[in-house]
Amino acid sequence: MSRVMHYVLEGAAVLLLAALAALIVILHLTRPEIRYSAQIASLETTVRARVRSVGAESLTVDENGLVLITQELELQILSKGDYAGQTVTVTYNGMGPTVDAVRFRAGQQALVMISKRPDGQAFFQVADHVRLTPIALIVGLFVALTLIIGRGKGVRALLGLALSGVVVGGFILPQVLAHRDPTLVSLVGTAVLLAVTLYLIQGWNPVGHVALLGMLAALGVTGALSIGWTELAYLTGFGSEETMFLQAMGVGVEMRGLLLAGMIIGAASVLDDVVLAQALTVFELAAANPTFSRGELYRRGMKVGVAHLASMINTLVLAYASAALPLLLLFYLYPEPWYLTLNRELIAEEIVRTLVGSVGLMLAVPLTSAIAAWVASNSRQ
Repeated sequence: MSRVMHYVLEGAAVLLLAALAALIVILHLTRPEIRYSAQIASLETTVRARVRSVGAESLTVDENGLVLITQELELQILSKGDYAGQTVTVTYNGMGPTVDAVRFRAGQQALVMISKRPDGQAFFQVADHVRLTPIALIVGLFVALTLIIGRGKGVRALLGLALSGVVVGGFILPQVLAHRDPTLVSLVGTAVLLAVTLYLIQGWNPVGHVALLGMLAALGVTGALSIGWTELAYLTGFGSEETMFLQAMGVGVEMRGLLLAGMIIGAASVLDDVVLAQALTVFELAAANPTFSRGELYRRGMKVGVAHLASMINTLVLAYASAALPLLLLFYLYPEPWYLTLNRELIAEEIVRTLVGSVGLMLAVPLTSAIAAWVASNSRQ
């Protein structure tokens, strides 16, 4: 790579990263006070308990094969607090696809919800099984395979994953709860997150710089499309039950902005993969055949990008469909014309969310390919 192009790329990357860092610091330092506690004050609390013994038990199966079970459980509270060590007897009513999925046995742990009656007496109710052990096992398997297969890059990928949790939980959510514009916050937060992730995986080199430029361009386009189509489709952001719960809890967040933020974050979930793969492809083509012109690099890079893009879009659509599968079944059975079902805001939100994200991904391929082809061709001069 020519020295001039190297300096230009590095300078652009440094300026962009500095601007993003300044934005996130300014937003963090000037954040208004959050008026909502992490947990809304309630007369209920949930604790862990161990099943000491199981008394009377009845079991039935309904006409659809659903198992209904009732058990008398003797429980010992494990969590610290006013009820620690206390032994209580609770009637548990469970429902599920199999007996093993719902039945409690001695020695198992349960989540118990404790609520206060008007007379001040505590009421104990079994809420759920404790699933921390299987969750810990699958997390351990995931981390182990990432480190074994990915090695050095696996470590950097895990660091990027941890950073995602920090940015979303430590920056985006508090900013939204502080009544900052969710769209601005999500754009800044995801841009910083993806920028750091790109350099963690690829390193500080021309491929990483080009991927950064392509990512920021595609993210900007996705944000603009999200804003435009939310307006065109008359979406309010109140299409899901969760938004109603937030309103009922007194969290006065701008729901349309929350919808836009979700669209941006959803598209960003696979954007780094697309731009990094595309930038690397074009640079490898240029290294393999130095005679390729800028146009040839772009055309050949696009052939690879289009194949990669098709699977990525399908992945994004299936991810949204899997999350909304029960809802899709309900509307499939609902007795009204399909076009009226599509017009309902709950469904329209998911359609716009999926397609805006897909359009952003599609545009990321030619944008990144064009930048990479220009840089790679000029680097030989």
